[in-house]
Amino acid sequence: MKAGNHTTKKINEAIDYSWVFDESPAPMYIFDVDTFQFLAVNEAALMQYRYTRKEFLSLDATKIRPIEEMPSLKKAVSNIHLSYFDYGRWNHIRKNGELFIVHIYAHSTTFNGRNARIVMAIDIDKKVKAEEALLEKKIEIEDILESITDGFLAVNNQWEVTYINKEAEKIFNCRREDLLGQNLWSFFPESKDGKFYREYHRALENQESVHFEGYYAPLDLWGDIHVYPKKDGLSVYFVDITEKKKTQQKILQDEQNLRAIINNTKDIIWSIDKENNIISANEAFYNRMQLITGKKITKITKDDYGEALFDTWKEYFKKAFKGEYHKIIWSEKINGNEIYEQVSFNPIFDNNQTIGVSCISRDITTQYKYTQMIEKQNEQLKKISYIQSHEVRAPLSSILGLVQLFNMENCSDENNKDVIALLQQAAEKLDKVVRKITNQAKQ
Repeated sequence: MKAGNHTTKKINEAIDYSWVFDESPAPMYIFDVDTFQFLAVNEAALMQYRYTRKEFLSLDATKIRPIEEMPSLKKAVSNIHLSYFDYGRWNHIRKNGELFIVHIYAHSTTFNGRNARIVMAIDIDKKVKAEEALLEKKIEIEDILESITDGFLAVNNQWEVTYINKEAEKIFNCRREDLLGQNLWSFFPESKDGKFYREYHRALENQESVHFEGYYAPLDLWGDIHVYPKKDGLSVYFVDITEKKKTQQKILQDEQNLRAIINNTKDIIWSIDKENNIISANEAFYNRMQLITGKKITKITKDDYGEALFDTWKEYFKKAFKGEYHKIIWSEKINGNEIYEQVSFNPIFDNNQTIGVSCISRDITTQYKYTQMIEKQNEQLKKISYIQSHEVRAPLSSILGLVQLFNMENCSDENNKDVIALLQQAAEKLDKVVRKITNQAKQ
């Protein structure tokens, strides 16, 4: 009775074992460790390798692996493991030659009296390739983040820093290993009292992008910040604009000092950029433009001045933008009065590039009109000189010639002699005066 029960138990165990092996959804096979010959295979493995049972059992374990993995296979088989052992990832080959990745679990066993190895080969090809794709994408993203000139950091919902690029290390003057995993507000405690804390929390709580400029006093650092919410925290891009801010502050201070100077002059002073935007101007300029356009302008446009006037001044500016200093005399009527102004156009350079034009317009009406009067008088003098040198001197020359025709010695009338002599003296004196006036006019 006992012997019969023992036999029944062995049979039942064999049946159970066969059923578990054959019906397992995991691909499994058994091979001889000495010859590598396949001894058994389940349906899941046949589907995975795409062989019939007869075809598969006619092969050995080397036929489902690339030839370059044979040394590794033999080494793995030589290591005996009595319980399931994780052999890791391997490359296997289907019947059609397709290469795929499997994860191998195996242990030693005895099958039909032969030393064997029972193997579970899980197809992880799609999973591995998906992981590799994700890893490649992750590396690609990290390469991008490391190559950009913006500083970048990421924080999770607990404000722990999960990523920081090299530009951020440089800007914050820290090492990434010191900041990674740290609470942002603990690492930069002074920022809790400023704009950074408010704007970061607004982005996270409202799940909205924010953009702002902020100053962090401990590092004397100005930043231009873009904050974007993500599923598990925030992505932050920032640019160090400290030098830009300091330059702007210096420019502002210099501009205030300059404005105090230029607003105390009657000269009209302004500057424009290449898009005709007003960079700076004094009150005299704005007052004149108010008189012409009826408003305080910020840009010189055709609509405000008319096409003809706009095109004329456009050419003046164009010449200066080419790097040429030049001046013009400009006239126009203001409140019914004709005024004259000397306008100078001065290029503004930055790194040998013309970025703007500075202009100064000075009222020269009085000087101009005086000069015009002098020039008019000079013209009159030239005309008089011409008359004297051509129209007066011609008859005078004739008189002198006629006087010479008289022979003083043969003249019997003493009175006539005296008259002729006096006439000659007067004519000669008049000739000298005419010559003197002519020579003076020529100077």
